[in-house]
Amino acid sequence: MEIDLIRLDRDVARAERAWRAALGDLVRRGPAPPGTDEDGPSAAEARARLENPLDPFRRVSSRTTYLELTGKTPGLGAELGLASPTPSAAPDPTGLAAPLADWVCALTLERVVWADRVRLAAAWHAPLVTIDLPEPARMSPHEARLRLLADPTSAGRQIFAEALARGSGAVADAARVLVERRHEAARRLAEEGLRAIELPCDPPGAAIGAADALLRRTESVIELEPTWHAALGRAVGRDAASGWPARLGPRWIEELFRATKLTDGVAIDLGPLPRPLGAASFARALARFGAALARGGGARGPFALSRAPFDLRQARRAALFGGLVADPVFCARALGLGQGRALDQARATARSLLLSLRLDAATVALVFGAGQGGGGHVLLRASRDRSDRFEETTARALGGPIPGALAGVIPALDPGAAVRLAGALLAARDRRSLIERFDEDWFRNPRAAEAIRDEDGARAPAPRASEGDLEAGLGEMMRSLADL
Repeated sequence: MEIDLIRLDRDVARAERAWRAALGDLVRRGPAPPGTDEDGPSAAEARARLENPLDPFRRVSSRTTYLELTGKTPGLGAELGLASPTPSAAPDPTGLAAPLADWVCALTLERVVWADRVRLAAAWHAPLVTIDLPEPARMSPHEARLRLLADPTSAGRQIFAEALARGSGAVADAARVLVERRHEAARRLAEEGLRAIELPCDPPGAAIGAADALLRRTESVIELEPTWHAALGRAVGRDAASGWPARLGPRWIEELFRATKLTDGVAIDLGPLPRPLGAASFARALARFGAALARGGGARGPFALSRAPFDLRQARRAALFGGLVADPVFCARALGLGQGRALDQARATARSLLLSLRLDAATVALVFGAGQGGGGHVLLRASRDRSDRFEETTARALGGPIPGALAGVIPALDPGAAVRLAGALLAARDRRSLIERFDEDWFRNPRAAEAIRDEDGARAPAPRASEGDLEAGLGEMMRSLADL
């Protein structure tokens, strides 16, 4: 192999950091905030968000490099997007070629669809939604979604939910175009290879089966809501309000684990934290901490050997730490609640987190075509079929269906739901193992922190989850829910 794999690995790491930072900024702020001064610094920032962050990294985001890494070269059918395999790939003593190929595949698709992501972000941040009460006003779908989640009243949530359904057509259209463009780019590049990357399970279809099993088995332990906006309101966890700090910031999270030395020498970048609307906000912040811990505590060595585009270790750590808010021992010892209140709060929080996980399971079904007839991503289907399938699947998850007009809007139908779901199931087993080794307050134990860091520092990507792993994780999750 003529490629300098070590140098390519460094370039992939740089490209991934640039892309992740640019995407986060684009999603949060949009491509051009209203009222931007055309000549001021805000205008320069807005223009920068329109630029493709992967254009400077063409070497690590191109079909040519992907074909080289996978032992294929463009043949006579190259103009049609085909590839001809070479007799055999060159030896790879570094072990980098295969994981680098996954990264080049993922980055190539992201470079191709960046303009579509900009279009989607612009639709999210444009003043497209009209709210009638208490007086007529226009706002962006982004703001309307935030207001829906923040409103403590069922009547208020209904107003914002109906306004979103009426005013998010541009978001839904942009989301559908993004999926279509990404699907076509993946077909030309390596559709089956992409499926294996996005579904970090062995076999890949195990994630789809796990999503169906989770929806089926958790029906008996959760009270479904009559409307989708009532379910989202409950998922916020506003009824589990005891013991949380008034402000959600990095210092609170740092103090939780300071005595364990969990983060010593580890760069933890949490980014902007969510508004503290309820227990789920603190779960999201702790999940972000867990993912950042996995990223910052990776092995000293090649990037591609310790990280994957859809990283199962990060997802497991995110779910492990995010799930602390539904642990009665954490509620008692970290939040200072009495035993009875801690148990009540953990029970309420677990229900809210389970609703979110059920929505992730529904997203897996909608993105990867689970269920009778399959059919791939729901946004690739014809309009009537798309709407029916979306409403049927979201009703199964929440109780009330999300309107078909919001397919691609709420929830975001992204392939990352599969790794989040697998991570949550594996984290249930991780939690049980930590309790058995270090007691119920493992999150306060320096030896548990050392074990977590040792595992995250392993010089290899997290192993793919087997069907048995996912089944065992779901079983452990059901046992934990039954204990509350």
